Order: sequence, then C-alpha cells, then structure tokens
Amino acid sequence: MGFHEQRLMPIINRTVDSLCNTPHMQDILHGTMSKEIFQFQLKQNFNYLKDFCRCWAVGLARCSDYDELSLWYKLFKGTFEIEIGESIRYWCQQADLSFDEMENTTMAQMKRSYTSHELASSFEGDQTIQVLVLFPCTILYLYMGLKLVPQCTLPEDNMYRHWLEFYVGDWYTAHCQNMIRLVNKLTENKTERELSRILEIFAVSCNYEYLQWTTMYQNAETWPLDDIFPPKFTTLEQFKI
Repeated sequence: MGFHEQRLMPIINRTVDSLCNTPHMQDILHGTMSKEIFQFQLKQNFNYLKDFCRCWAVGLARCSDYDELSLWYKLFKGTFEIEIGESIRYWCQQADLSFDEMENTTMAQMKRSYTSHELASSFEGDQTIQVLVLFPCTILYLYMGLKLVPQCTLPEDNMYRHWLEFYVGDWYTAHCQNMIRLVNKLTENKTERELSRILEIFAVSCNYEYLQWTTMYQNAETWPLDDIFPPKFTTLEQFKI
C-alpha cells in the first residue's frame, strides 16, 4: 500500500463523486449535452493539454539517467500523441470542428488559471511536485470512467459514450497504472512536512477539476472582456517539416 492507496484515494473518491454528479457530467452520461457546449469543452481541453505537455517537458529536463528519461518521455509522448492526437483525429471529425478552430481558441480564464498552477508548481518544485500537480487530471478520469461507463445506456457509436470509454480503455488504464507506480515511488522517503505540501498541491488541482466542470464548461465561460482578444497566429510555415 503506497501513498496513492493510503493518502490520495480518499481525496480522489471525494472528488470523483462530486464530478460525476455535476450537471455537465450527467449530460455527457445521458447524451443530453448540446453540441455547442461539447465543442467548447473539446476546444478548451485541446489547448489545456498543450500546457499539460509542457509540464511533462519540465520534468523531462530534470531527468539525470536513461531510465528516468525513458519514463518521462513515455509520459510526455503518450499525452502528446494519444490524448492530443485523439482530439485531432477523432473529435474534430465527430464534433464538426476544424483543426484551426481548435488551435485558434483562446484558453478560458479557468483553464488559464489551472495551467498556471500546474506550470508554476512544475517549475518551482521537484519531480514529485511536478507529477502530483498533474496527477488529478489523469487519475480522476480513470475512476470517473470506471464509475460512469457501467451506468451509460447510450448506443455503442454515440460520441458521448466514446468520450467516457476512452478513459477505461487499455492505453489509458496502463498509463494511469504507470503513474500510480511513479507516484508511490516518488513519495516513498518524503517527510510528513513534504507530504503535506504534496497533498495541498494535489488538492488544489482536484478543486480546479471540479471548478471547470461546475462553472466553465457548463456555462461556456471565457473572459469578462472576451471581445478584446486578437486573432491568434499559431501556424508558422517555417516550422512545418
């Protein structure tokens, strides 16, 4: 029994129960969400995942041997190629979104605040902090999927059902198990003072997860003065290979 099982699971269970009961998650479960709200969620999450990858890159820069580099690269690569790749390959098609629409979306206030917390913790802390600040965005979705997929009565080809089932698929389950082992390893020799700080950072990320599902996604909240943002110039021809 490691740190994940002994100290994190009570927080995870409390957060997952709350997330599953949000109107937004219930709309996904029952297929009652409007297409426009789901498109908003997908566009915001695509841009969030790019910053999520940057956090893994911070940890990658701290690796000191081959085995560490191999593990952090695998976690970075999985996020970039599988999770972001799923957004581009599947969700653009299913939700009638173009790649340019996804890429040119300005990250909403709540998402920007969340990624600022993750990036700051990643830069300021050690590898343990960097992993634990990102862990909720990974592990919560596994447990939500395990709880909600058995309740889902939507047809097999329904896109909302597919969204839920992604988080209990073989790749995602293995990805979470790798992270659980890493979390338990990194926290083995920490003092109670250090563990208290780690739990605080983990709890903040859990709260950000809850806040985005209760306010931002459901209400498609962006910024108070959303109209003052300029168009984004994100595709530079000289970077294309």
